[in-house]
Amino acid sequence: MSNRRFGSRFIPYLLHLLLPGLGHVLAKEYVFGLFVFLVTLLAVVLFFVSFLVAMPPLAEFVLLGLPVIFYVFTFFDLARAIRKRCFTPIWSRRAVIFLIIGLAYQVLAPSGAVNFLIRNHPDIFILADTRFAPRYAEGEIMITNPLAYKVRLAFVDKPFLTKLPDRYDLIRVTDSRGQSRSGLVLGFPGESVEVIDGVVIANGEPVLEPTTALGTELRGDCPLTYVDEFSILLANVRLGTVVDVTVVPLANIDGEVSALF
Repeated sequence: MSNRRFGSRFIPYLLHLLLPGLGHVLAKEYVFGLFVFLVTLLAVVLFFVSFLVAMPPLAEFVLLGLPVIFYVFTFFDLARAIRKRCFTPIWSRRAVIFLIIGLAYQVLAPSGAVNFLIRNHPDIFILADTRFAPRYAEGEIMITNPLAYKVRLAFVDKPFLTKLPDRYDLIRVTDSRGQSRSGLVLGFPGESVEVIDGVVIANGEPVLEPTTALGTELRGDCPLTYVDEFSILLANVRLGTVVDVTVVPLANIDGEVSALF
């Protein structure tokens, strides 16, 4: 198969990835292409709703999994359409216009995957010191994943918190001065927390689960601190030792921190 012929066959699949149903429209199967797009749009709406409404796992699978399975099978139908029809050359005016439409949809439409990732992009930074040793070394490239705890939706002005961090998660937050910093989660909303000889005591009870985020046991002390119902308690640690603690509003959580590689 020549490169030109291969390109002509490949374009419908690329369009289907960029905008579901657009590959069928290129094959002049307009009704089915519109149907695929509407099903995909419905799946995206349900995906957004899943962040706002708690659903059992089975309901999430039915509402979100089935449209994904349907979308996968539409590629097989698209292969049928490709075999059935003779496509326009790869760089014809029609193919270029459709490609521009697909790219514009991904970047501009809230239902596009690229648009969603732009709104919820991870942040990358370089660890400036050895405070998180032995797990992470100075100069290591780190990544902050916002989707671990929150999501930005097109129709909501502020990020929507989807879950709280786990205790001992290493997270990144924005402090009251607007600067980003990382720390270890020690306490949850409504808890009274103190650290005695490296043992975290929450509401008068010792926390028995091990500290794994830093690759070492927790050491040090911190005074009894009350965490209000809209905040978490973040520890500034150095080589596994608690230096100090700060009550951080939930709205200031940026995401979970881990090594990029």
